[in-house]
Amino acid sequence: MYFTVRSPITKRGNSHARWLLTQAAQNMARQPGPLGVFFRRLAKRKCWNVAVCATARKLVGVAWLMLKNNEPYRYANPTTTQRNLSRLRVAVTGELRKPEHKGRRPGVKNGANPPSRLEPSLQRVCEQEGLPPVNGFEQLPAGEQQVLRTLGVIDFVQQINQDRRSPRKSPTRARN
Repeated sequence: MYFTVRSPITKRGNSHARWLLTQAAQNMARQPGPLGVFFRRLAKRKCWNVAVCATARKLVGVAWLMLKNNEPYRYANPTTTQRNLSRLRVAVTGELRKPEHKGRRPGVKNGANPPSRLEPSLQRVCEQEGLPPVNGFEQLPAGEQQVLRTLGVIDFVQQINQDRRSPRKSPTRARN
């Protein structure tokens, strides 16, 4: 029979790892995904430090399952993930990727469409970088789907699993 551990948090273990986890958990307040929603809901009911500690523990559980099942984080921001994996690839191998097209995007006429940037889905980012595939919402276990519905983050999950175009920011000129 399986029993959950109901013991208080101890000071055992690596203090540096514990510090890193609490720092990461404190940043969850600004994140749009399920962990961010979990943190904000808990911080409303309990004090900030309890929410930080509980989120840090949840982060460890998520990290353990990712390592055990050899899968990437399902709710990562695709743009940030692509940038970080690209930097890591260049630092380790020195290999730069060639762009898929040269010059203008196909179908863009002189100023006809506002300039935009393709933000790939998390599935595409993992595929490009040679990571294991990420499951879409439909392929998730029923229990995880129910939790996502309860937290109200289904729109976020569907957004990161679709390619989308976002407008490019125009460079601002310094005015004298």
